[in-house]
Amino acid sequence: MRIKDKYNQHLTGIVLSSIGIILLSFDTVLIRLASASSWNTVFWRCILISVTSSLILFARERTTVFHKIKKEGFPLILSGMFWGFSGLLFVVSVKMTVAANVLVMLSLSPLFAGIAGYFFLGERIGRRSLFMIAVAASGVYIIFAGDIEGGNLAGNLLGLLIPVCLGINLAWMRKHSDISRTAAVITGGLVSAFIASFFAAPFSVSSISFFYLVLLGLIAIPLAQLLLSTGTRYLPASRVALIMMSETFLGPLWVWAFIGEIPPVRTFAGGALILAGVFADSFISIIYDKKNESPLQFNNKILKQ
Repeated sequence: MRIKDKYNQHLTGIVLSSIGIILLSFDTVLIRLASASSWNTVFWRCILISVTSSLILFARERTTVFHKIKKEGFPLILSGMFWGFSGLLFVVSVKMTVAANVLVMLSLSPLFAGIAGYFFLGERIGRRSLFMIAVAASGVYIIFAGDIEGGNLAGNLLGLLIPVCLGINLAWMRKHSDISRTAAVITGGLVSAFIASFFAAPFSVSSISFFYLVLLGLIAIPLAQLLLSTGTRYLPASRVALIMMSETFLGPLWVWAFIGEIPPVRTFAGGALILAGVFADSFISIIYDKKNESPLQFNNKILKQ
């Protein structure tokens, strides 16, 4: 692959993943504005995501998720289940333990993505990426350091499974880059909605709550998931997971902007570390290719294309 093509792939992956996480970071503020119960939110969010993604799939390929499942089989089903289970585990673990504990454990996603990428794809986690993951994880810890408590053991264990699911799914989608990302999102939404239906009272939500859930499920989340999953076509799984950690900083900022809830100082301090890790790793990945060429060699090769 030419150096210029490799440069363009890195840049495309970074742009897609960054836009995806910005959209995903509105999840928190829209849930707060909706003021619906956790299970009602999960149910409507997943149903609406599946509807939107099904329309996208039909518009693009004139097909349905059931045809895709029949055609692509196990890789698609497993990816969808990972999408669904990660969202479900988040809701259940937050209900069982301290939310800050769960969010801190989410910072392990890059680690699990890198480990899964090593086994599925033979991708090596470089020293730079390990350092950036440590920096970003430190930022997450700073943000929630004042809120961490003992929590419930079962809830903490379920929370630990969230980054496991996310990390494995990112590496799995990169290994099976030919499967339909849209169909995987639909499958995950249907799985979560089915499980949530046993605990939800979906028709009890108010009209204003439903309006915010529509914004959440029809626009923000479907586009974010599609962009993030597509980003794995161009970037290593661990790097996409690292970019996803920016939600920890961006989410509280939108709550501050739209609701007036002022984040503590540690949010800005930890967020600065997270963004520093994300942007530094993304920038360096553009400048250096996998052959560890010097910046001068890299730039000269780009100019010669």
